[in-house]
Amino acid sequence: MSTSLSQVYFVSGANRGIGLALVSAIASKHIDAFVYAGVRNPCKAVELYDLVAKHPSRIEVVEYISSDGCGNQEIADRIQYRHGRVDVVIANAAISKYIGPVSQIPIEEFQDHFNVNVGGPLILFQSMLPLLKQSQCPKFIPISSAAASLTAYMDIPIEYTCYGVSKAALNWLARKIHFENPWLICFPLSPGVVNTDMVKQNIMMDRSGALAALQTEKEIPVETAARLAIDIINGSSREKESGEFMSVDGTRISW
Repeated sequence: MSTSLSQVYFVSGANRGIGLALVSAIASKHIDAFVYAGVRNPCKAVELYDLVAKHPSRIEVVEYISSDGCGNQEIADRIQYRHGRVDVVIANAAISKYIGPVSQIPIEEFQDHFNVNVGGPLILFQSMLPLLKQSQCPKFIPISSAAASLTAYMDIPIEYTCYGVSKAALNWLARKIHFENPWLICFPLSPGVVNTDMVKQNIMMDRSGALAALQTEKEIPVETAARLAIDIINGSSREKESGEFMSVDGTRISW
């Protein structure tokens, strides 16, 4: 077991998009940090293994399946064996695979989004809790979305209900974790509108065209969003950010 590293991170959904960029930002910015990168199918995480080669001995790819309690515990056991603690857990893995009016949402889609986007971070938190307690400055950061706000984007005709409702529930969960654990920093963090595969797929499904217009107006590069996110996370405190709904630009988003 090694405890000499400055920080030990776990990032879920690290095979692409914002998750991959977060791992890259951590490894590039903190030369003495170690990152556990959780992915559903490690065999297909080609770009992630490119990062492993670029930062040898500082990134470990682990199989992570959201809401799989046994798998989450195996990861926690692995971290316990190697490092004895985890300092920052970034719950990034999520899905957004259905866009449509409330009147037409298949209940299976609604349940799938809740299982991954809310149940996944809950099980991850429970599994990592003993390891977080071993950190001198523990942080549990769920990646949320401005789509979760009950006020910020409700006037935009994107039929984002499955995703938005699940992320709103995730926000509630994060705020409750904050209040129940006064020794921990926890807050939902929105990366903004970034050009990821998930966003591209959602734009194709969005019949209103509003998401494409929003992307054109507000998009920031995924690498920029990741760097900003890591700066916010690393600089966060219990008094200022914890328990709030934060954007990577440092502002608070209305619940």
